[in-house]
Amino acid sequence: MATAKRKAPAKRKTATTAKKLCSKVIKREGVKSNGQLKKGYKYAKGGRVVKVKH
Repeated sequence: MATAKRKAPAKRKTATTAKKLCSKVIKREGVKSNGQLKKGYKYAKGGRVVKVKH
């Protein structure tokens, strides 16, 4: 007796949120594309990136 093949349920396409869309376009100043800080920048309170005063 041959077994009937079952179709997998259709996957729902997730909506792209504005936050995800904008975070790909808007890059923070002082942060490299791989997430490392550039020279002359540091993390301030709350995770903000600020330029170091010389």
